[in-house]
Amino acid sequence: MKSKIAYLLITLFLLLSCNFNQFYKDRESDKADGEKIPQKFYWELQYGTNQDNVHKLFGEKFFEVTDKAKLEELLSMVTKIGPVEEYNLSKWETLVVKGTDPKSEYLFTYDVKRGNETTHETFTLQKDKEGNIKIVGYHINQDLLNK
Repeated sequence: MKSKIAYLLITLFLLLSCNFNQFYKDRESDKADGEKIPQKFYWELQYGTNQDNVHKLFGEKFFEVTDKAKLEELLSMVTKIGPVEEYNLSKWETLVVKGTDPKSEYLFTYDVKRGNETTHETFTLQKDKEGNIKIVGYHINQDLLNK
């Protein structure tokens, strides 16, 4: 009887210590959820009047590396290239993990027409503790050789 209880306790312990996760890579539904954030970002750049609405799209992890003044400087430099006229998604990846170790990560790259210039802009997004998707990385590449 004691050996059965010991066996049951060991089995129970092993089951409780295991991680049960489901991985979802590049699902269309996750793409649709994540893509709302860059779309809102570009909308705010094109039509918005309140800069705080842009800041709210960025997560705490972004501001651990870049302060708001640097973000303003970056956005100012990008605006000098030209206003956003059109943006098209050129590449995307998503990874959503549900279970004991959940996380949601998104990567979107856009070709952005700004006046006579085209930039390639990459957003790295993560879902925060409250379940909101936030920008944690924003990179801009401009082809200076084709001027």
